[in-house]
Amino acid sequence: MAGRATSNRPQDSHRESRDSSTSLPPNPAAELSTGPLPEAPLRHLLLDFFTRHWPRYLLAIAFLIGVAGLNLLLPWAIGATIDALRDGSLDHDALLTRLWWLVAAGLALYALRYAWRVALFGTAYRLGTEQRDAFHAKLTRLDPGFYQRHRTGDLMAHASQDIDAVEMAAAEGVLSSVDGAMTFVLVLGIMLFAIDVPLTLLALLPFPFMAWAFARISRRIGLRFRESLERFSDLNDQTQEAFAGIRMLRSHALLDDEARAFSKRAAAAERVDYRVQTLEAAFSPVVFLSLSMATLLTLGIGSWRYLQEAITLGQLTSFSLYLAQLIWPMFALGWCLNILQRGAAAARRLAIFHAAPEALQDTGTRDEVSDHSLRLEIKEFHYPGSQQRALGPISLEVAAGESLGIVGATGSGKSTLLRLLSRSWPLSDDQGTLTLGGHPASEYTLHAWRGQFSLVPQDPFLFALSVADNVALACPEASHAQIRQALSAAAFDNDLARLPAGLDTMIGERGITLSGGQRQRLALARSLLTEAPILLLDDTLSAVDQVTERTLLTTLARLQHSERQGRRRTLIINSHRLSAVQRCQRILVLEDGRILEQGNHQTLLEARGAYWRLWQAQQADRDSDAPQGVRS
Repeated sequence: MAGRATSNRPQDSHRESRDSSTSLPPNPAAELSTGPLPEAPLRHLLLDFFTRHWPRYLLAIAFLIGVAGLNLLLPWAIGATIDALRDGSLDHDALLTRLWWLVAAGLALYALRYAWRVALFGTAYRLGTEQRDAFHAKLTRLDPGFYQRHRTGDLMAHASQDIDAVEMAAAEGVLSSVDGAMTFVLVLGIMLFAIDVPLTLLALLPFPFMAWAFARISRRIGLRFRESLERFSDLNDQTQEAFAGIRMLRSHALLDDEARAFSKRAAAAERVDYRVQTLEAAFSPVVFLSLSMATLLTLGIGSWRYLQEAITLGQLTSFSLYLAQLIWPMFALGWCLNILQRGAAAARRLAIFHAAPEALQDTGTRDEVSDHSLRLEIKEFHYPGSQQRALGPISLEVAAGESLGIVGATGSGKSTLLRLLSRSWPLSDDQGTLTLGGHPASEYTLHAWRGQFSLVPQDPFLFALSVADNVALACPEASHAQIRQALSAAAFDNDLARLPAGLDTMIGERGITLSGGQRQRLALARSLLTEAPILLLDDTLSAVDQVTERTLLTTLARLQHSERQGRRRTLIINSHRLSAVQRCQRILVLEDGRILEQGNHQTLLEARGAYWRLWQAQQADRDSDAPQGVRS
């Protein structure tokens, strides 16, 4: 997953300005969103999830009702027992019977609480799984331009903090809202209709104050929590950049500067999180203040009602116990508002991410490819957001099994051409057309199209896995013998012999333990192991020495001309070294996105044009460097 193309320097002015501010930064995903977002993303998301999983939620609510019913039964039973003991109507055996019923009710409460937790939280965790699956699927459909404009740390925060907050809203939010509301209504009903109406109404006088305070606190929590998520994204972003550029930081003695910059962001995140926690802590005093006032009114008015013989001592005891049971609904209300505000802020961020347009639309239906001839017609291609022409006009045909070399100065469009062929970047109809076997690229599914290509980039990505696992990434069923054969074809035999555990050697994240040339050859072995009929090399031999380059070119020529599954491989090489393309059947010389010259190596030398001048310059450099040698 590619991140922003930014500097890793901690003293970078962009970084310093962000470190010194705690205001909300512009969300990169919002800039990519073109369609209208739902007014309440969390509500839409939860309604859809509840609709699909309503039986399990209904079962959890049924268990919650059972818990609430037993909780309501206990104060009534205790109050009735007190009255029975006071008037002498309860003997020893009857008292023991009632005590055993209370024990049975406690055991039933335990069982029902366990059951609703399994039903409710087990279902809510599915929402997190669904959201992460949808998040990953969305990432795979987005074009590289998205990753250039979107921070890696922000994406990591979406996949962790944001989805966790939404998942909690589906679990804790439902629990606190349903259980709290149900308990409140039932307790209030019993207090009103089974005990005493005047006492209940007077005891509830502090509750409007509590509702007003909760509304104010929850609104402020929503704003602060969104800011907290942004600060967490910033912290994630710098952490990822520091890990990726750790060698550069060490080589330039910037570790102390990086540590100071990290401390600034960590302090900014801490300040925002502290504000959120401070607001959340305000719920408890409001609840206790309101219930203390309600308890004071209950003791004063209740005692007076008891002396007036309007209620019994048992009823006053039951009323006090029921009033204590209102602590949970009040806390549940505050917790529910807190959880829903957190979930709403996170769902809003996720909705902005999912609204990012997908430039590469996978609308094709063709899965089979019988002819691997390529044709590319480009009028003028611009990268999204750029006014500078990257390619065009270009008219290019590549026959199946042909070898094609592409050379040119930096910025001439060599890599862009390969990215368009592999459909890593979208090519709109007004920019040009791309066909494979005579059929437009839009007719093929992305899976089918990309399955025909194997692209080896100049800076390949290796995973923190073993050598064997990295090579067999696209062919997990490959045997060790096949992996060794691919490594041998990529001139990796001697390197493999020097690795401590051979094929099982762990190479570290991004291949940090290998040299640049070793990483390129491992990526080349990965592509050689696949059955893709079109092999694209994007300056893959730039980090290898001349002897290794000649060995690899000989191997590639042999593999290309050998029959594989009844067909010859098409080989397209982009290189700044002319020696890497001199054996190709055809060579293109690009300049400013256009084809300046084309032909084979000999005809281009005889033309004494741009290719000839490049060849002469590189031959002179090679002759001057020959005594010293270059080793990968």
